[in-house]
Amino acid sequence: MNIAALPETIEFHMESWLENAGIIGLTRILNNEDYAIKNDKLLIKTSSLKTIDNNFFNFFINVYGRYTRYQQIINWLPKIEATLDVGLKNYNYKDYEVYVKWFNNNVKYFVKSGSYKRMRALAHPEVPIEDYLDNTMNLFKKLSKKKRWKNDEDNLEKELKMLFEELKKVVQYFANDTCKHYFLAKNLVYHYVNKGWDGISFLNSQSKIVDLYQDYREYFVQPVIDFLLENHEKDKLSCTTCGRKMKSKEGSGYSFLNGMGYDYGKKNSNAYKFQSDQFLCPVCRLMYSAVPAGFAYNLAGNHGIFVNYTGQILNNLRDANNGILYNLTEAFKVTGNVSPWRAFYDTFSQEINKSSQYTLANSQVVNRKDKHYYFSLIPEIAANVLKKAEEIKINGERKVTLLSALNKALIPGYRGIKYFSIYDEIIRRLLSQTNMNSLLNDILLLKISNKQDIYITATQILYVVEINTLLFNEMGVMILDSKLLSKIRRKGMEIAKGYKANPNKAKTLAYQLLQALKIQNQETFMNKLLNCYLYQQKIVPTEFVQQMGKPEEFNQLGYAFVAGLISKEEERGVQDEK
Repeated sequence: MNIAALPETIEFHMESWLENAGIIGLTRILNNEDYAIKNDKLLIKTSSLKTIDNNFFNFFINVYGRYTRYQQIINWLPKIEATLDVGLKNYNYKDYEVYVKWFNNNVKYFVKSGSYKRMRALAHPEVPIEDYLDNTMNLFKKLSKKKRWKNDEDNLEKELKMLFEELKKVVQYFANDTCKHYFLAKNLVYHYVNKGWDGISFLNSQSKIVDLYQDYREYFVQPVIDFLLENHEKDKLSCTTCGRKMKSKEGSGYSFLNGMGYDYGKKNSNAYKFQSDQFLCPVCRLMYSAVPAGFAYNLAGNHGIFVNYTGQILNNLRDANNGILYNLTEAFKVTGNVSPWRAFYDTFSQEINKSSQYTLANSQVVNRKDKHYYFSLIPEIAANVLKKAEEIKINGERKVTLLSALNKALIPGYRGIKYFSIYDEIIRRLLSQTNMNSLLNDILLLKISNKQDIYITATQILYVVEINTLLFNEMGVMILDSKLLSKIRRKGMEIAKGYKANPNKAKTLAYQLLQALKIQNQETFMNKLLNCYLYQQKIVPTEFVQQMGKPEEFNQLGYAFVAGLISKEEERGVQDEK
């Protein structure tokens, strides 16, 4: 690389969300000393081009690599060594089964993967790892006969020692830095990089370059150096993104970016008069290669989020998105999985606690999910509701808020989603200014029917009602406070106690009241309510009468009452967070 002849820096300017995601990606990929930020501009040193190929993959390895099967392989090296040190005299079949499960789910799975097969030739080919694996699997096969463990005369210690020594060789091989360099990089590009772009460089199935670092360098980095060394004064074409002058042979469209542009070579009819005006210079192509690094992805790599923070100040944009990435990856350590929506809200709430003036109102949220981009503009109403929800503490405890108390509320298998998160759904609905009525109907109906496990308590359902009320209040549709909702919930609990001898009556009543709320029939709701209060010789809460004719106020009181009606002293599922 002839770096000395290049200009000292390359400039990138904030533009649309796509360019901004690429710029944030570059700040994450590069070392801190390799770039500078000036208002809406990113200046990167051309000297960083020497190492940017390594830095590109290292970012994904360092941020997401620790949550892969590969990492689960090398994490067990200390356990294997400790087992050998302690000795295997008292080793039992239950302990052995743990290793069998780990080996099958991680080592065997990984060596069958395309990542392993493709990179094996580059990752210490002189090490006979295949022999180690064969020896290990043969020993597992011999030791898996359970009756041998019951036979005191069958001394397994020698075979177990051989097994663990072979396991140690296997894991030591994978733990080598060179193996990590190739295997993890190859594995992660198919979980994260291909969410932003695909079909070129190392993601081109026809590429003949096995070394993905070399492939990235030749496809993205070297063309930038060549481009900057050339004289473009007489060039007639301009890059569509940055306006840099360029030669026709350098023209490259946007089709490699998922969901952006078309392949002119295959669909030239898409261009006006069959003449494409979509030209992309090598400098901008390098920036777009960093788009996947600009998003914050969940553990599975199937949901990424980028907040296009307003204000045209790059430092603010970087801080907002880095906060999301930090909260997402830190939560990985604690729970093993977390949603980008939770990381988004955690970042928002942390900034709120620092400054009461902070707001994400009118910022753009870009979600990458199910192979598509989804766009939301955070309304001021949603930002205000989130802020107020953050200020409401549960039971006076500072760390648990109205929304964070729903962290673990789940409905397995709901709407085709393995673990449908109530928390995520509330955030999505707030950003689109959609109320929670249908969600509350579904949650309460599932709780009443007991047809499937639903991990949300009646108390948590009340929190959903309170957030829904905050939204309606902010929209100016109604005015209700949480104290009134809590009072009505207690009224529902009192009625439930009156049916203690026959709990099915409480369940039937809850179902009937919910159906009346669903069809917006206040008269039917009140008739059912009057009947149950007459039966128990109690006085109907005047609050329902006062809200007659006010649909949303009445609905929220109704949801709070039903939540109380189905409450139990001990509820199976998620407990209230305190």
